[in-house]
Amino acid sequence: MSGSNYAGLVHGLDETVYHALPGLSSTGAKKLLRSPAHFQHYISQPHEPKPEFDLGSAVHSRVLGVGAQIAIYPDGAGEETFEFEGEELTTVLSKVGALGTKAAKAFEADARAKGLIPVKREKGAQVQRMAESVLADPTVRKLLETGDPEVSMFADDPETGLPMRGRLDWLGRRIADLKTTSGDASEEVFEKDAFRLGYDVQFGHYEWLYNLITGDTLPYLFIVVETAAPYLTGVFRLGDDEILMARRRAMEARIRYARGIETGEWPGYKTRGGGPIGILRAPVWNVNQYIDEFEGSTA
Repeated sequence: MSGSNYAGLVHGLDETVYHALPGLSSTGAKKLLRSPAHFQHYISQPHEPKPEFDLGSAVHSRVLGVGAQIAIYPDGAGEETFEFEGEELTTVLSKVGALGTKAAKAFEADARAKGLIPVKREKGAQVQRMAESVLADPTVRKLLETGDPEVSMFADDPETGLPMRGRLDWLGRRIADLKTTSGDASEEVFEKDAFRLGYDVQFGHYEWLYNLITGDTLPYLFIVVETAAPYLTGVFRLGDDEILMARRRAMEARIRYARGIETGEWPGYKTRGGGPIGILRAPVWNVNQYIDEFEGSTA
């Protein structure tokens, strides 16, 4: 059963449990497409909490209603307190509001041990404003009228028998994937970020897995919200050609995964010619720059 005790669609599975289970995930697929060596490093190293991911996780929890909630660092400006070394503190921050104190580090460790995301007060307000922006969008509101959050998927690849897994942010009449961006939530800007970050591969992996389990294919939408005011929200889908490319990329990830498991080899980058020494070719912008500088020049 997919290398674990779970198979098919699983509702309400704890996120920590999900990430500890075997199987190729969408993140693993993206690593494999970068190089099998990146994937091997990813699965062999422990994953420590990263503060840069806390904002996105907190927004997910606030919008979807499940997952880790936030814990505000006591800063003297609210009712929060923290017991540290036998004393109940109303602030754990330094005099300049920094998080370098022993008390702040102890608060962070305590919060994470309880499954909470520690954030400063202004970050908590930011999370709230971002969530309000997402939920105020009429397209998003209609999308979230029916369905369930954080639905896990488990199945074995029919070609290799190897376990696969995925976790949908929202499953209803459509599949929704919630993203945050430090850039723009505009069509022109987000499409560049989406392909740079491999969101197309994530789509390809999830669509394939969902179809394998259910025999069905649902429309797949990306919901993106900006991390800076006015925290604009956009809703997007992949174009038809982009869907075909995403499916092929996800398939290539599965092929590389199976090959690595079979051979035990996880190579790095390949050269264009396949040999040990690559050849550097000028990108289009550099060729155009050369033409602008020297084409027809008499100097």
